[in-house]
Amino acid sequence: MPQVRLATVEIRDVAQNILVTSIEILSPVNKREPNLSQYRQKRERLRAAHVHLLEIDLLRRGARVWMHPRIPEVAYLVLLTRAQASAVEVWPIKLQDKLPTLPVPLRSPDPEAILDLSAAMRAIYDEAFYHLSIDYTQDPSPPPFSKEEMAWLRAQLDNSTFTVL
Repeated sequence: MPQVRLATVEIRDVAQNILVTSIEILSPVNKREPNLSQYRQKRERLRAAHVHLLEIDLLRRGARVWMHPRIPEVAYLVLLTRAQASAVEVWPIKLQDKLPTLPVPLRSPDPEAILDLSAAMRAIYDEAFYHLSIDYTQDPSPPPFSKEEMAWLRAQLDNSTFTVL
């Protein structure tokens, strides 16, 4: 079986070699078994180690990694679990929403860093030349979009400058 590289950004206190913040960018592998259970265990280990955890899920497909009835039913989510905090910060994201600007906690007394998720995704999209490899005229992969989402998506494509293969 081929190995899958999972994207994680680690922010460390280099003087003490301590993991301060982990930024997890969820992949399809994280969202299905057996990796889903392994990922949930990793989350618990990070929490027990008092590490800040910023989780970014921009995938519609797969099981939701977080289980809580108060998390809204939206396709995309970002969660921030701060070290030693009892509550989790949640950014529910609909297809039509601009991606948020997120706090990235560091160690005290350092102020939080800021992650402009929208700018980061644009940079990744441009750097990887996705506009050359994605055919936006094809139907989206499952799960299906709602009628409202499809109408919004079609309007975006009608007004875009994407090059379609």
